[in-house]
Amino acid sequence: MTSRTEPTSRTELISTICALLPVVLKREVSGADADTALLDALGLNSTTGLELVLELEERLGLEISVEDLGRDDFATVGSLAAYVADHLLADA
Repeated sequence: MTSRTEPTSRTELISTICALLPVVLKREVSGADADTALLDALGLNSTTGLELVLELEERLGLEISVEDLGRDDFATVGSLAAYVADHLLADA
């Protein structure tokens, strides 16, 4: 069972996303940070991207509209954290 946490900063969001990467990719992910390329470096695809969004929803207690997410939002860990912070945490 995943525990629900409420991040208060982008730094915490980045940490949360980095912690979820091994879960959705089903492999070790070391050294991930805000600049880590999700699509290019880690090979995130549409299936694992959706899994990451679902895990984020569960972990953060938020609802993320996948229709609103673009490829640029998945460019890096930092860009995904920025999307969540800008579009969702402000509404929570």
